[in-house]
Amino acid sequence: MAKLTKEQIEDIKNNADIFWEYSEDVLAYVKDDKITIMQNDKVLIKDVDEIWMHSKDLFEYEKEGKRTLIQDGKVLVKDADWVWWHAKDVFQYGKDGKETLVQNGKVLTDKVDYVYWRSKGKGIFKYEKEGKRDEINLNSEVKND
Repeated sequence: MAKLTKEQIEDIKNNADIFWEYSEDVLAYVKDDKITIMQNDKVLIKDVDEIWMHSKDLFEYEKEGKRTLIQDGKVLVKDADWVWWHAKDVFQYGKDGKETLVQNGKVLTDKVDYVYWRSKGKGIFKYEKEGKRDEINLNSEVKND
C-alpha cells in the first residue's frame, strides 16, 4: 500500500471518530465503529472490529469473529478462533477446536487437543493429542510423559 501524505493523515485525524498514537510510527483511528492501524504512514490493518498491540511491530486483530496475528508486517496466523502470544516468535492458536503451537515460524504441535505453558520463562509446554500427553521444551527436544 502507498505511503500516506501528511495531508492525508491530517484529514484522517480530523474525520475520525477517535484517533490515537500507539507510538511515534504507529497511529490508529476509529471510524464508523471500525479500527484502522497505520504504521510508518502506511495502512497496515483496515476496518477491523478489535485490535491489540502486543509489542512493537506485533499486532493481533479480530474481524467478523476471527483472529489474525501480524509480526513485522508478516501475517503469522489468519482466521483463527483465538490467538495467544506467549513471547517473541512463540504463539499458539485455535481453529475448529484444535490448538497449534508455533515458534520462529516452525509448527511444534499441530492440531492437538490442548497446549498450555507449563513453566513460564523456561519455555516448557504440555500438550495432549488423541489421549497421549507430551511435553515440549523450546530449548530441547520433545519428551514423552
